[in-house]
Amino acid sequence: MTARQELTRYLTGKWIPPVLATVAELGIADALVDKPLTAAELAETTNVNARALYRVLRAAASIGVFAEDADGRFALTETAELLRSDVPGSLRAAARMFALEPFWTPYARISESVRTGEPAFASTFGTRIYDYLQTHPDDAAVFGATVASFHDQAMGPIVAAHDFSSYRTVVDLGAGSGNLLLELLTVYPGLRGVLLELDSVLSSARETLAAVLDRVDLVAGDFFAAVPPGDAYLLKSCLHNFDDEQAIRILRAVRAGGGPVLIAETMVPAGNGAHYSKFDDIEMLVIAGGADRTEQEYSELVTAAGFTPREVVQCDERFSLLVAD
Repeated sequence: MTARQELTRYLTGKWIPPVLATVAELGIADALVDKPLTAAELAETTNVNARALYRVLRAAASIGVFAEDADGRFALTETAELLRSDVPGSLRAAARMFALEPFWTPYARISESVRTGEPAFASTFGTRIYDYLQTHPDDAAVFGATVASFHDQAMGPIVAAHDFSSYRTVVDLGAGSGNLLLELLTVYPGLRGVLLELDSVLSSARETLAAVLDRVDLVAGDFFAAVPPGDAYLLKSCLHNFDDEQAIRILRAVRAGGGPVLIAETMVPAGNGAHYSKFDDIEMLVIAGGADRTEQEYSELVTAAGFTPREVVQCDERFSLLVAD
């Protein structure tokens, strides 16, 4: 591949998320579980234009998502299987989210974020992303499902990276639907958990944690102000959503709680190599106003909040766990 071809491929990459979002929204992968179908057959069940759907499916097949046979029937591929709604680690919600207006439109103003250092989301929608999601429950549901599916495979490695047996109660802050806490309480049956989240998220967490709910306290609250008491505090994929000042405020509230803090984040590696964090950091710049950080930068944050960094453990190819007390 020439340099021109490579750059062209990157530039035209903007066409891919809307195509994948469309097939995910229509549930095409679910419809193909039993047998291959033509675009016309799929269009009939999804109530869309058959010719338009064919064009979208042909584009998806060209990058290995679905496969078209000589009779015009489309079948699942290994990649397309991940767009099913009923498989472990499904990325159907993620495919939908990345083309939703609140996660797409602000990128037209990325240069504004580069000039100001502020998220273009705020100037596009007149509010912060998390305030927006509070008033748009459908988008919030897709966002929550995306976060859960993106991080699902990391829960086991994160829990395995630290010995939690000396704690009686672990508080998971900004825990979303509670997948990490569920993994933790499953591995450590003698442990109790506290989940702190916005009130609007607690119903989802209650459903996720149903099997261990007798050992969990669900608390609606604001981790900028105060945190529930506990022996240790978990912050997973949380601090990167906030700028340094806000992150330190959260950590100081945790410090006032008294226990050690365990921070599970994607940390930016040195060098020019490709890494998820380097573009997730752009999402933070444009959408959330936070930042993906290096190990050194996270250590500086916890130190500024009054903690002493003790160790950083690599959990998997994406997540590291920083322990500070």
